[in-house]
Amino acid sequence: DNIDWELVKASGVDFVMIRVGWRGQTEGRLNEDTMAQSNYAGARAAGLKVGAYFFSQAITKQEAIAEAEFLLSQVRNWEVDMPLVFDWEYVGDHARTANMDARLLTDLSIAFCDTVALAGYQPMIYFNMYQSEYLLHLEELTDYPFWLAMYTDEMDYPYAVDMWQYSCTGQVAGIGTDVDLN
Repeated sequence: DNIDWELVKASGVDFVMIRVGWRGQTEGRLNEDTMAQSNYAGARAAGLKVGAYFFSQAITKQEAIAEAEFLLSQVRNWEVDMPLVFDWEYVGDHARTANMDARLLTDLSIAFCDTVALAGYQPMIYFNMYQSEYLLHLEELTDYPFWLAMYTDEMDYPYAVDMWQYSCTGQVAGIGTDVDLN
């Protein structure tokens, strides 16, 4: 979809987190988001701060590192103000990630974030309430900022987070589809 980035900025938005790619849920192939570069150019031209994320379905440390390297390759010419994010999400029993456990997902998070940090960028970990309870050892991840998806009217998460995604059905002038709001 075409986004009117000037309208987005005028609506009060300060920053955007751009998806640069994703890993397939069943076959595990890396995919480039073909809108990422134009979204970056438009957001930057409108004066918005920019960060980026990779939608992970990694099941090994090597895959998490490959995803971080893919993300880094996509933003190599960007002026990045916001973190580069490891966005691993449970997508269902059909997915290759269906049997993920907390030990492995924590290790994947560290591998991704360390790769991003070694390249000189600020890494971040995206998660939801279920993941924070059952799929991550958050106490081992405190070196990295946290981005929590919790779709509620009030923040009542009992721990400190650095960014809060409070809606996945937001409306923003200049964008013709629902958007995540943070």
